[in-house]
Amino acid sequence: MSRTKETLKAVVLDRAEVELTDEYIDSGKPFSELGIDSLDTIEILVSVEDELDIELDNDRLDDCKNVKELVEYLSEFD
Repeated sequence: MSRTKETLKAVVLDRAEVELTDEYIDSGKPFSELGIDSLDTIEILVSVEDELDIELDNDRLDDCKNVKELVEYLSEFD
């Protein structure tokens, strides 16, 4: 499994106390179905940037409509 995907899972668990499973990621469902609101999502993304020492492009993030697309974008940093 990719470093970025593992980091996202760990951050979501830490920040939102939600386990992000591979099945959920692959389903293409949005974070909101996990009970994670937009503020939580921003905090998660900032934490992912900090953990991986990367800078995410806001325009690219706006194009991510679900968790699967976010993971695909993050995989570019592996």
